[in-house]
Amino acid sequence: MSAKHVTNSLLVLLTIGLIMMPCSCFFLGANPPMPEVTYGEFPFRLEYKINGELVNIEDVVICEFDGFGWNEMRGKYRKWTSHLSNNKKESAVLIIIDEKVKIYCYVGSAEYYMGDEKWPELKPLTPRFVHINRSPNDMNVYEIQDFIEKYNLKLISWEFTVPIVNTFK
Repeated sequence: MSAKHVTNSLLVLLTIGLIMMPCSCFFLGANPPMPEVTYGEFPFRLEYKINGELVNIEDVVICEFDGFGWNEMRGKYRKWTSHLSNNKKESAVLIIIDEKVKIYCYVGSAEYYMGDEKWPELKPLTPRFVHINRSPNDMNVYEIQDFIEKYNLKLISWEFTVPIVNTFK
């Protein structure tokens, strides 16, 4: 092997190492502190009117610590899962208008309810209504204001459990 070939190989390895080092530092670094409380149940009551009909929903948001994750934007972070007690797959209340129109009402994130200090802005001041078209040709999320006006959707009352005060060690 020639000296030029060895030098080129070393330069390539050095370049790859310099590119990978910042990523590996985040990936191999320490996890954020563990939450002391890893499970919580948070009852809520949602009352709304749709096309003049009053609807009451009482349910429980179940939140659990799900380990640690990593991505380029956040680095290492605590992962949380949440779902409703009556539906293990959904973390939002489903409001069915008709066969084609479904509106979801998001009632807060697991990070919020479990007192994850890193995400204080995730507060459910009011439930968030979102229309998601799940047709095969269109999986977009649409502005809800048009649907609120069209179907006369109105939030009447919203009662939720305040988040816990969690500590992280």
